[in-house]
Parts: sequence; structure tokens; C-alpha cells
Amino acid sequence: MFKSKNALFVFKKIVFQFFYFSFISIVYFELINNKLQFENTSLKVFLVAEMLFFCYLLFLINVKFLEKELFIKKQFFSVLFKNIVIIAIILVLLPFLNSLFKFNVATSTSTFFGYHILFLFFTLAASLYYLDFINYLQNKSAIFRLIKEKNKFEVDLLKSQFTPHFLFNTLNSIYSKCHITSPEAAKMIYDLSNFMRYLIYDCSKHRVLINKEVAMIQDFIKLYKLNYNAQIDINFKYKLYDENQRIAPMLLLNFVENAFKHSQIGVFTEAFVVIELATDDEFLYFKTKNNKMSLQNKLEKGIGNQNTINRLELDYKDQYTFEVTDLKNAYEVYLNIRL
Repeated sequence: MFKSKNALFVFKKIVFQFFYFSFISIVYFELINNKLQFENTSLKVFLVAEMLFFCYLLFLINVKFLEKELFIKKQFFSVLFKNIVIIAIILVLLPFLNSLFKFNVATSTSTFFGYHILFLFFTLAASLYYLDFINYLQNKSAIFRLIKEKNKFEVDLLKSQFTPHFLFNTLNSIYSKCHITSPEAAKMIYDLSNFMRYLIYDCSKHRVLINKEVAMIQDFIKLYKLNYNAQIDINFKYKLYDENQRIAPMLLLNFVENAFKHSQIGVFTEAFVVIELATDDEFLYFKTKNNKMSLQNKLEKGIGNQNTINRLELDYKDQYTFEVTDLKNAYEVYLNIRL
């Protein structure tokens, strides 16, 4: 029936709103029909439409304008205060509209006031429940999607392990043969072997030692420098609180690789990359800084961090902060993770 889950999700939201506002319309009509006993049918219809309009307005304000403040900024008291102000304004407007359209409900002012408060606060509660439920469904859907992507990545990794494993064994054979005849080449092969060993054996684990992630970054820098004869400006600083702390594997390398790629280090003499990593007893602090790209490269597609952000959402949901800062002459990436 539905071509996508998103269409089904939208349908569910429409159904919820339809049945809720139909429900309060019927209940409100029965109240004014049985308790207040108005004989004027047009008055009853007007009062129901009036109440329905303001309830939907309150619902819409919360859903469209206060959702981020509630769930992202977590400003609960601010949202509650704003809703009380909105309800107070509606309560002032209701008698004004009644008099404007010359509907006489003065004999039941206190009763109407109680009904209005009841339905407005009931709508407020319904809108908050609606937002919480929708946010739950969206988070659940996002988690399932990330798990699916992660499973696909792991399957693809398993499929591709034969070739790296074969190359790893071949590199060990080459290393043993050129260790005496060309020590410098042997050292390069050794660094590459360490890097591949990390990819093959350690990256299949859920968490790895933080000092192994540091060693991998160091090996990556060494291998990158092999491509250039000239001296290149790469500065990697780290300070670990505890080398036995653990982190999701290959989480930081994407940011390092992007800094190299988009700084064009090794191509331009003024290019530079700064990498800083530190941990304390609770957090990891990671930063990369690189010079800005040329105009031509600025027009290229973005830095491609989305896959890493997806992994962060899966492995460290609500436990990390990520920020990219565009400076005058450089780009900076900041990542903090609760370990």
C-alpha cells in the first residue's frame, strides 16, 4: 500500500491528528449541548469550530516551533512557560471573538472558562505526547538504519578480507627478503604491515585500545609521507590519560585522511595539517586543523564525514559533540567523545 516507510510514517501522523481533533470536537459539542443547553445550532457549531481552531493552533505551535527546543536544547521549563503564555492569550481572545461575532455566552462565562482551560491543557499534553512518540519512532528508525548499514559494512569487510590478508602475508615475505639488502625499504614495508595488521585483526572488534588507534594514525602519517620526497608539515600531538581506555576502531582516521586530502599537503608548500588527541578519565578530545583549499577544490563535494557521523550516532549516541569551524585561512574539526 505504501511505497516507503516514510509515507507510512506520515500517514500515521495524519491519522493521529485526525482522530484526536475529531475526538475533542465531539466531546466539546456534547458538553455544550448537554450541560449548557444552547438552542441556537449555529452558536454550537461556532463554539466547536472556535475551540478546535485554538486547540489545533496550540498543537501546531508545539509541533512546528518548539520541538527542537524541547528535544535538542532540552529547555523544558522554557517550553512550559511559552505554552502557559500562549494558553493565557487564547483565553483572553476567546471572549473577545464571541463578542465580535455577537454570540451571547455571558450567562455561562465561568463554565466556558473551565472548559477552555481543560481542553487547552489536554491538547498541550497530547501535543507533548505526540512529539515524544514521534521522536521515539524517528530515533528507533535511525538506529535500525544505522545497524543495517553497519551490518552491511561488516559483511563487505568480511568479503574483502581475503585480498588484504593475502597482501599482508606477501608483505611479510618481502620484508624478510629485503631486510638486509635494503633496510629503509624494509622499514617502509614494516610500517605498512602494521597498518594492515590493524585493519585485518583489530578493526573487527567493537572496541580497541586507544593506544592502538594512536599507533595506526602514526603509521598512516608515515605511509603518507612516503609519497613525497619534500618535507611536509604534519604535526601530530597526543596525550593519553590511560592507554587501556578503549574506542570504536577506525573512528578518527577518516578525519585525519580528510585533513590530508583537502589541505593538499605535499602538493603546496604552504599546506599544513595539525592533529591533536587527548584523553582524561572520562572524555576523548580530538582536533584536526588544515589550511583552506584552493577555489577549485572548494567547489568539490563536501568532506564526506557522514559515514563517520553515522557510526558516532550508533556507537556514541548522545555521548559526543562534533563541530566544524570555518576560519579565515583554515578549517578545524572538533570531536569530543565520552569513553
